[in-house]
Amino acid sequence: MNFLDVTLECNGQSLMFGKSASGEKREFGITKIEGLESSELEISTTDNALVDGSTVDGKRIKKRPVHIEATLRDDRNNETNRQRIIKFFNPKYKGKMTVNHSGTTRNIEYELEGWNFVAKNNVFNQLAIVADLMCPDPFMKNVDNFGKNMADFSPHIAFPWRVVKEKVIVPEPYKGLTLPGQITGYRTLTKEVYLPNDGDVPTGLQIQFIAERGPATNPKITLVGTGEFIRVKVAMQKGDVLLIDTSKRHQVIELNGVNVYQKIDRLSSPFELAVGQNYLEYDADENYTNLDVRLYYTPLYLGV
Repeated sequence: MNFLDVTLECNGQSLMFGKSASGEKREFGITKIEGLESSELEISTTDNALVDGSTVDGKRIKKRPVHIEATLRDDRNNETNRQRIIKFFNPKYKGKMTVNHSGTTRNIEYELEGWNFVAKNNVFNQLAIVADLMCPDPFMKNVDNFGKNMADFSPHIAFPWRVVKEKVIVPEPYKGLTLPGQITGYRTLTKEVYLPNDGDVPTGLQIQFIAERGPATNPKITLVGTGEFIRVKVAMQKGDVLLIDTSKRHQVIELNGVNVYQKIDRLSSPFELAVGQNYLEYDADENYTNLDVRLYYTPLYLGV
């Protein structure tokens, strides 16, 4: 079933357009919408002096314009609806657009470029609007933010649960250590994790090193295959949180909320997750087993 379901959210308010997956009509019927499929592309070239044609120097996807024309289905309480719509389209606030196109859902942040009621012969006619949105970051985002803890706990319990007297061998990295009784779980600490990116372009990665069990020195994370890594020269104490964001639009390195970008190893390369398969591993100069390593990322798409 083909359908288009669009929601605009801004400053705690929302407007809904089109119809839902179940066929329910939203408050606005869409008469025209543009900009969901793609954004403009800018290609930089240099003319060749002695041969035909030009050389491509680079490509850049420009900001995404979105144009919406829609009619309010309910023609009752027009003045109430009119004031509600005027209040919603406030250019002082950033908004978010969520689009469900026949079961594929994406979202994107926008700024309001302009809007108006469609001119009618009678101001009391059914309300219709035209709105122009501008998305500085042109990529549509997956509505889910994927996450993974590289030092997670693996379940290890059976029911009915009972305490046994014999000793239980705890898995790596505590090889040789035995504990009395039944164990309910253990930390995997594989140091390597698989992160798939089903988007259309590389995407940034947010990394949280948390000194959960004690101090750790100079944490490091590596993109297996390319050898690119990020290493931060800090001595973390128990409870410290080191945040690294590799997004090209918002690169950040913070320790407990304080900027420590100057502490980055000069050989580091703030890598992004390539489209397809990605394998990462982490380490530290001292006490890597004290760290929780939480990874978050959102796939990016050219359109919906």
